[in-house]
Amino acid sequence: MNPLSLKENRIHGRPMYPISVYHMECAPGGTVLECHWHSEFEFILVTKGRAVFQVGAGSFELSEGEAVFVHSGEIHAGDPVGEAGCSYSAVVFGAELLTGSMDLVQEKCMDPLLQRVCRLPVKITGGSEWGAEVVRLLGRMLESSTEETASQVLTTKGLLLLIMAQLFSHGQAGEVPKAALWKTEQIKTALHYIHEHYQHTIRLKDLCLLTNMSEGHFCRVFRSVMQYSPIDYINKYRTQQAAKLLERTDRKIAAVAMDSGFENISYFTSVFKTHMGVTPSQFRKGMAGS
Repeated sequence: MNPLSLKENRIHGRPMYPISVYHMECAPGGTVLECHWHSEFEFILVTKGRAVFQVGAGSFELSEGEAVFVHSGEIHAGDPVGEAGCSYSAVVFGAELLTGSMDLVQEKCMDPLLQRVCRLPVKITGGSEWGAEVVRLLGRMLESSTEETASQVLTTKGLLLLIMAQLFSHGQAGEVPKAALWKTEQIKTALHYIHEHYQHTIRLKDLCLLTNMSEGHFCRVFRSVMQYSPIDYINKYRTQQAAKLLERTDRKIAAVAMDSGFENISYFTSVFKTHMGVTPSQFRKGMAGS
C-alpha cells in the first residue's frame, strides 16, 4: 500500500523560489488542518485564538503568538480549541531555498535534517528569549515573503536563515530511532487506506494486515502517533468529510451519513456532535446563517 495519497500534492512556490505563505481562518467546530504530510518544512503561527496541532507523535496546544515547526515528512494536523475559532499563518518551504549549492549550510544543517540525524524544537513560544525572537522573525517573514522583488526575496531568505539558526542552536543531535521512523511509515500506510476507503466498511484486521502488526500492537502504535484510537480517528475523518457535504451540498442528512461511511443515522448524529459540538442539522443551519 502506497501512502502517497496522504502526501499533500500541492506545489509550494516554484522551483526558483520554493516557498509559499498561507493565511487561514477556522470557524468554531471546524478543522484547522486535516492530517497530511509533505517533503517541505513548515512553520505554523497562530495569529488569533487557540488550536491544538499534532506534529509527528506530539500534541501541542498553541495560543496567539505561538508557533510549531514541522520537519520534512512529518504527519501533522490541527483542531481549534474553544468556541471562538482561530486563525493562523503558515510558511512552507523546500530545503533547497536555503542552499543552492553544496556548501556548509547543506552539509551541516539541511542534510542532517533530511537524514533525520538531528531534531529541531517543535513548539516555539515567547517564553524564552530565543523563542520570542523566532516569533518576531516569523512575523516579519510572513509580511515580506508574498512579494518577489529583489529586496523582498533577499529579506525572506535572510529572515528564514536567522530563524533556522535559532532553532539549530537549540536543537538536538542524534539519529531518530529507526523503530520510530518505521512506526510513522506504517501509520501513513494505514491513514492512506482510511482516507481512500472511509465511505466503506473499514475493519481493524485489514489495517493490521496492511501494517504487519498484531491488533494490540497496531492500536498502541496508532494512538502513540495519532493521539486517537483507530476507531476514533476513522470517525473523526468521516465527520470531517460529512461536514464538507453538509456545507457544500443540499443532500439529506441521512444521505450524507451514508456517503461518509456511517451506516446508522443515530450513530452518525452522536459521533458528529462529539467531534463538531453540534448535531448535523444544527451545523447546516449554522453554515446557512453565516
